[in-house]
Amino acid sequence: MNMSMLFVTSVSRFLARLGGALILVCAFLVSLDVVFRNLFKLAIFESYELTGYGIALATAFGLSWALVTKAHIRIEVLYNMLGVKPRAYLDICALAALSVIAAALVYYGALVVLDNWELDAHSNSTLHVPLVIPQGLWLLGLAWFAVCTAVLLIVALNAVVRGRHLEVQGMFGIATVSEEVEASMDGTGVKVTHGPHIAGHASAVRTGA
Repeated sequence: MNMSMLFVTSVSRFLARLGGALILVCAFLVSLDVVFRNLFKLAIFESYELTGYGIALATAFGLSWALVTKAHIRIEVLYNMLGVKPRAYLDICALAALSVIAAALVYYGALVVLDNWELDAHSNSTLHVPLVIPQGLWLLGLAWFAVCTAVLLIVALNAVVRGRHLEVQGMFGIATVSEEVEASMDGTGVKVTHGPHIAGHASAVRTGA
């Protein structure tokens, strides 16, 4: 794995863990709200609003990790019928399409953030949160996702130019059954043996997830 992929993977893993921590915090706030409402008839944690921000951020922060671990859903009916080279070209097409979508998300997300910045918009609640704060963090997650799609696309194109079509399939193709089993076995101590033609990228990426 080259340095750019290592960097992208490391940052994406950190953001994914941060997103997971946010979900845990959201669950904790909701639990506190339920307890206080039932025991003391109080609603002091504003969990409804805060969990909305938290889940939005967790989603944005997790997009890049889903990308580098090949967790995004892809239709494989035609893919599995093709040889190595056509698969590599389809993988590049998929990355290119995802790059366009990511760029569109960043563009329109930036418009929303800038509008709320100019309007000095705040949430219509007792917290009166400046919307530019959660939306800015949300945009940061989307922007990193766009950067990751661009980096992966460049790496894939470079590999194809060098004739490394199998490497493209292993790094960016649809996850194999062995890779999916390995992902489900993370943390169990069970080792999964890959076939001779399976690239080791996915197992390296998933380590420490």
